[in-house]
Amino acid sequence: MNPSETSFFVTGGTLRNDAPCYVERQADKDIFDELSRGEFCYVLTSRQMGKSSLMVRTANRLRESGATVVVLDLTAIGQNLTPEQWYDGLLLRMGRQLEIEDELESFWRSHDRVSPVQRYMAALRDVALSKCRGELVIFIDEIDVVRSLPFATDEFFAAIRECYNRRVEEPELNRLTFCLLGVATPAELIRDARTTPFNIGKRIELADFKESEAAPLARRLVAAQSIAQKLFTRIFHWTNGHPYLTQRFCKVVSEANSGSIATIGDAQQIDLLCERLFFSPRARELDDNLLFVRERVLRSEADLTKLLRLYEEIHKGQRIPDDETDDRINQLRLAGVVDVAEGFLRVRNRIYFRVFDCNWVIANVPDAELEKADGERVRIDRSCALGRDSSNDVVLVDQKVSRRHALVQAQKQYEFWLMDLGSSNGTYLNGRRVTEPVLLRNQDQIEIGPFRLTFRQSKASNVAIGEQINSDRTVFYK
Repeated sequence: MNPSETSFFVTGGTLRNDAPCYVERQADKDIFDELSRGEFCYVLTSRQMGKSSLMVRTANRLRESGATVVVLDLTAIGQNLTPEQWYDGLLLRMGRQLEIEDELESFWRSHDRVSPVQRYMAALRDVALSKCRGELVIFIDEIDVVRSLPFATDEFFAAIRECYNRRVEEPELNRLTFCLLGVATPAELIRDARTTPFNIGKRIELADFKESEAAPLARRLVAAQSIAQKLFTRIFHWTNGHPYLTQRFCKVVSEANSGSIATIGDAQQIDLLCERLFFSPRARELDDNLLFVRERVLRSEADLTKLLRLYEEIHKGQRIPDDETDDRINQLRLAGVVDVAEGFLRVRNRIYFRVFDCNWVIANVPDAELEKADGERVRIDRSCALGRDSSNDVVLVDQKVSRRHALVQAQKQYEFWLMDLGSSNGTYLNGRRVTEPVLLRNQDQIEIGPFRLTFRQSKASNVAIGEQINSDRTVFYK
């Protein structure tokens, strides 16, 4: 195999428009057709699925068809900004791409009496759209970045929705189309429950590669094509067409076979390579995709215990139907660890099935956690300190809270005890003041000053209710 063949595969990052390893999927046709018809679209799926590469290819095709295209990558604008700076940054990048930077900036400065989002949308409609003869398609990539901004962006997505809804009254807006891409659910785009959800446009499903679609990749694995197809079939057995995992696997095989003698030539060698790439302890800690999936699941805003229990059911083969209204399912799908087949959830591929197995679930289900009134959860491993000082695991800022107020600590397996640390105003459990260490049970209510926390435990203590337990008070101190 020619050494130049090894550069054919690309793992990570956005593929250029003419990248030979790009694999066309049904989504390529769907998004182009919908945007060409003026339909608002969104591609909201897990990381490393090829969203940005799809955007680059689609933008190029739209330009070739006569449309004007703007691509806004929200990661390039920054995060520690005021609303004024952020919207101005969006306008600046749009102006550069349309070559109307001065006109947009002049409009921005002359309309400083209205809010930044109103100014941005007005500049888009009155300046940018008026300068375009045909369709104006705006891609907004990495939209999940808005969740890290120091201000709410609900009004930004509400304004985009308003552009869509006002098409009847303002036909000119039919020439303006948006496409949103990122790792988020539609419900996460507008977080305020008092605001109508982001419920417009066409969802573009970006599925994993089909084996037939990815045939061009197989031809680059080894010079002997009869062997190449067998190798690719085995790779597909493990990845099930996941874009990143497939490209990475193929790249390593291609590099190994780039010499005069192929070193990977059968299914058994593919299995051994899979073991090294994804299943070894080192691989599990270093592979970018495996790390993302793990962190996305474990850092989810959903109830972690319920989330992992649902995943465990899916892993065990239970038939769980897909439900877009279930936040746990949405979080698992955004993490990329599950997908949908014939209306039911399944673990996405054999690599994930083995890495994120039932032992992984057991290891990561919180033994216990404290839930604040605002929904924030704090996992308790062996102990959890509560108080006003910033060194505590749970910081409760109020003058009625002592610097070191209370402690929750494990004593035996599945037993968590609450004790007051000599606080001035006391610690209360289910309305009663805590005067000595007390065993916590699921759903117990802890009150410290104005704060109320709920103790949640997924694994029950073996101690029966009412049973007397002897304890040495000193074991509860760190």
